[in-house]
Amino acid sequence: MSTLSRRRGAKATSEGPQSPGTPRKTSIDETTGDDHKIGYDDQDIRDPKELHQPLLTLMEEVLLMGLKDKEGYLSFWNDNISYALRGCILLELTFRNRITLVNDPARRRFELSDRLVEVIDATPTGEVLLDEALKIMKSDESNLSVTSWIDLLSGETWNLMKINYQLKQVRERLAKGLVDKGILRTERKNFILFDMATHPVADKMSKEYIKNRVLAMLTQRTVELDPVCNPQFEKDTSCKYLRSVALICGAYAANVLENVLMHLNYDKRDQAFARADEILQDYSESPFNTNHASPLGLGQNLGQEISRECAEAGVSELQLELIAAVFSVFARMDSIL
Repeated sequence: MSTLSRRRGAKATSEGPQSPGTPRKTSIDETTGDDHKIGYDDQDIRDPKELHQPLLTLMEEVLLMGLKDKEGYLSFWNDNISYALRGCILLELTFRNRITLVNDPARRRFELSDRLVEVIDATPTGEVLLDEALKIMKSDESNLSVTSWIDLLSGETWNLMKINYQLKQVRERLAKGLVDKGILRTERKNFILFDMATHPVADKMSKEYIKNRVLAMLTQRTVELDPVCNPQFEKDTSCKYLRSVALICGAYAANVLENVLMHLNYDKRDQAFARADEILQDYSESPFNTNHASPLGLGQNLGQEISRECAEAGVSELQLELIAAVFSVFARMDSIL
């Protein structure tokens, strides 16, 4: 984060000769006795906790997990990833403190996924897809539910008045964003009947970083993320354990988790999937089931780490409910799609 820049300005009056009929211009500095001015960037006075964000968004990480390294495209049979990516957009906006649930005491009568969402900060994030979604949500005069927003952003709606809420070409735009960040490159391949732009992995370490974090979450008895932190996901990343839970749940819902577990033997892979399912179930309810001891004996400290970092980052109860609500949508995606 850049430091607050202080610029000392000269007196506002000119030292040159003045015509007799021209009144002398008096600067604000002279009338107040202050001999300097302060220039600042509004980004410099924002909450510093908000600025500890990783290089890649959740959507980009999930997409990268699903891409074939050399071929540069997703499986043609994956029907879940588009819907899951819209859920990841809501999660990312929550982590960036842009949206939360409406603070209505009556909300507890409804399922998590049916609780209403509101925008609390419309400041652009700098990520095109996030800013487009944020603008759409801000422009809607009514507060819609978590499920409704995921449906609308996916185009899964019969409401013709809101059909324009659909985010178009999300996967392609995410891939182009990863090209801009130097993670992917663009090629064109011929598929007999048509040509298609593909995006093979250019920076293999970026995908390796994600894989190492996923494995740490799913295979360790005591989860330690500091050893697998890297320049793209630093140790001071806000809510890094909860973000990693969101990555696991998003990848599991998008059917791309298997791609980073393929090198494990059958038993280890089966155990990792079982652990991912446990995590999704534990964190798709509010409050999070952080005291649940895994029968697999894995991630025994995960609940404590998440409780600690959320308290340090000042994450509100409403935002935690919103995260749990998106996870609950992920947990029942097979019945939705």
